[in-house]
Amino acid sequence: MATEEEKTPILPQTQTKISHQKILLICCLCCTAFVVKHSIILASPFYPSDANRFGVSEVVIGVILGMYHLTVFFIAPLTPMLISRISVESTLKLGIMISGLSAIAFGFLNQFTKTSLFVLMSVLLRILQGCGCAFVDTSLYTIISDKFSRNLGKVSGILTTSVGLGFMVGPPVGGFLYSAGGFYMPFVVMGALTLLMGVFIFLALPNQSNPIKRQRLFSLYAYVEHDGLEQSIVSGYTDSTEGNHWATLARDIPFVPTMQLADSVSLKKILSDGKLLIILLTTIVGSSILGFQEPNLGLFLESCEYGPAAIGGLFLLRDFLFAIGSIIVGYMVDAIGPYSILAAGLCVGGVGYLALGPIPPFHPSLATVIIGLSITGFAGSIPWVSGLPCLLKATRHLGNKSSLNSQLSGLQNSCLYFGIFMGSILGGVFLQAFSYRRTYLFYAAVPVITSLIFTCAMVFKRSRGNFNFQESWTA
Repeated sequence: MATEEEKTPILPQTQTKISHQKILLICCLCCTAFVVKHSIILASPFYPSDANRFGVSEVVIGVILGMYHLTVFFIAPLTPMLISRISVESTLKLGIMISGLSAIAFGFLNQFTKTSLFVLMSVLLRILQGCGCAFVDTSLYTIISDKFSRNLGKVSGILTTSVGLGFMVGPPVGGFLYSAGGFYMPFVVMGALTLLMGVFIFLALPNQSNPIKRQRLFSLYAYVEHDGLEQSIVSGYTDSTEGNHWATLARDIPFVPTMQLADSVSLKKILSDGKLLIILLTTIVGSSILGFQEPNLGLFLESCEYGPAAIGGLFLLRDFLFAIGSIIVGYMVDAIGPYSILAAGLCVGGVGYLALGPIPPFHPSLATVIIGLSITGFAGSIPWVSGLPCLLKATRHLGNKSSLNSQLSGLQNSCLYFGIFMGSILGGVFLQAFSYRRTYLFYAAVPVITSLIFTCAMVFKRSRGNFNFQESWTA
């Protein structure tokens, strides 16, 4: 009589190597992030000047552009509720559709003759863009946290690189299309491209809420989780696979959508965790590193008689370091651990602001600006990449991994965009109260102090025996 061990099928060993199907999935998600971010940021070179011709003040223009970040802050934490009802894939598709249609509609704003209508429609469309972005971002990070838990740092870094490239390429392409075809051309072209990307996503990512049909020969999502081990389903199998032990097992295990495995964890329960709140606040400060520069650095460079091309090139350098740094940080998160990387990233951001000041006895110059922007560009990528691994690791004790992913992804995106929004506001307030040099030297202390508080809090949790600060994400 066969023993229990002989009856139990031997599962393949879990590997951290990313399969070809998952590589295709990563490429698909990265293209989505790039196109959506590209369509949102492309208006920055020409929209303010066109809005001025309608009699819109600089303050109102700032509010219009800032509505995007503010909307993501409010909508991202609510997106998991939508995901739980219509699935993460449908939420992603809905976000892409909203982003594409609102981008196209933005191109026809110059048809309004009244300033009030122009401002009202601009605000409404920026709110729609923020909703679309919240849906897309939360869905993307939910997917990677659910499907790439053993390579989360690397995959998060690659996805964040796509975001950075979209922000980096968007303004130059938008300016070129504006010169070629006027106000409507950039929005129509990129909006149509976004909708085209949505069609590809619709075909490539079937909803997991529907059972997998045996006739399906290819799917980027063709895998299941069994006993905590992520295994590939053998696609296109037939009755001839009866002799294949693993194929028979994969066929017999019912497909269970990972986003609907258990009851969702309430947002109130998540936010009642003290260490989670500390991580979220640290993420806000980390993302403000880039937002703080937006309202004042350009004005300072103009006062130094740098032209638009030079200013644009300097910001392009910062965004390039953001994109490249995301990949590097991703590997560091997997190798060292997310907590240490997040704490160190804030200190690096403080050093960047000391270079931008710069700290005495140095004086502001092109060299100090280049060094400071390079450092802050790299440091700015760290909360984007390490934030989600920190949140997921800090909530392991809550269990119910699948339902947590969408909640934490929404919280992370909310904090990232709120940090950018608050950073830009503080940057304007500081510049009105102090000189450029004092503004940057004062703000350099903010991320450093936050890093010290974060480190002390994590060490305190570790000393109580319920928090391992040095444990890496992959351990």
